[in-house]
Amino acid sequence: MTFEEALKLLERRQEAKWKLGLSRIESLLGALGNPQDATAVVHAAGTNGKGSFCAMLASILSAAGHRTGLFTSPHLVSPRERIQVDGVMISEEDFGRAIKEVVAREPEKATYFELMTAAAFLHFKRADSDFAVVEVGMGGRLDATNAIAKPALTAITSIAHDHAKHLGSTLAEIAGEKCGILKAGVVCITGELGFEPLETIRRRAYEAAAPLIVHRDALEPIDSDWSGGTQTVRAWTGERLTLGMLGAPARINAALALRAVEELRAQGTPISEEAVEKGLRAARWPGRFDVRREGERFLIVDGAHNPAAMAAFCADWELSPFSKMDACFIVSILGDKDIDAVLRHLAPRVRRAICCTPPSPRALPAAETAARLKRLGVGEISVVEDPAAAVAAWRAGSSRVGAAVGSFYSAGRILADGAKETAA
Repeated sequence: MTFEEALKLLERRQEAKWKLGLSRIESLLGALGNPQDATAVVHAAGTNGKGSFCAMLASILSAAGHRTGLFTSPHLVSPRERIQVDGVMISEEDFGRAIKEVVAREPEKATYFELMTAAAFLHFKRADSDFAVVEVGMGGRLDATNAIAKPALTAITSIAHDHAKHLGSTLAEIAGEKCGILKAGVVCITGELGFEPLETIRRRAYEAAAPLIVHRDALEPIDSDWSGGTQTVRAWTGERLTLGMLGAPARINAALALRAVEELRAQGTPISEEAVEKGLRAARWPGRFDVRREGERFLIVDGAHNPAAMAAFCADWELSPFSKMDACFIVSILGDKDIDAVLRHLAPRVRRAICCTPPSPRALPAAETAARLKRLGVGEISVVEDPAAAVAAWRAGSSRVGAAVGSFYSAGRILADGAKETAA
């Protein structure tokens, strides 16, 4: 099966993308010889932050000399982004081969995400990976990645409102779904400190006989290179470190990654301080306060798509030099999000906006986004349906800064269209 054929097959499975449950993936992995059992797995859940946590921890493990797989979602430009070993995306040839084998062995028709999950574990096994750092797709309890029977470590990064239809309307309900990844005897690290969700995590950890570490230590910000996309921090040990990501969320998730390193060391995994420093510096997570320099202008791409993520973006925006520049916001959002809550965080920062429609069947039409921003007091608004065309419209204008926010679908479309990399 070619890469293009694999993409077409996966596209045909999109209609069942959110069909939660473990029976199909467990049968499928069993038919493949249970490749998920071939590597030590770090399994991470959470509303926000789990992807960057996984990226940083995988980068550290690779820098320490451990062959490390990384499985994340969603992708921005290519589904190959979801499956990496030591920072290298699966090749088109291996991607097509893995999907072909997975489909040939499926006992019953699997979903898009289940096929990707099985292909990832198959690839990690074939690559002789020592570790696989695996991000939950949605929730935890019924997510396909939860077919992992005995991970080396689990993590719950944060709890916030998102995917209410599937995960529940209260923080306690959402936390309960995330806690489905807990396993007896397996340490769980959490960075969640909110009373309601943390109480649920504590109770579920006790019930599951999973030792729980509540991580409270923070990384102190020292300096940020906003145009270069890095920041310098001080750890609770006093050590200065450079992160290859900007913003407060990156600091929070880097702190959790450092605590995960401590736990893996306690389990006997050798990880030097040099590997920690190198891994954190090298880790990248596109589409999250992602600054792309274009001569004397800047394009910032952030997929902040729920209220907590948008609040974090806005807090970093206020601290950045970009908030003092003439900026145009390129805004898009999905229709099944808490739209008004997301836009209420953003609107006070916006003087000029271009609204577009994310490339998703769940998209909120650009005209509706514009109408809601207008009701929130934004004065200068235009509508350009396609996200890449909206960025082109910004480039044709006078604003020195463009900030594309609100949807990972739009972020992917923009980056695929050729947004320039920042100088590292």
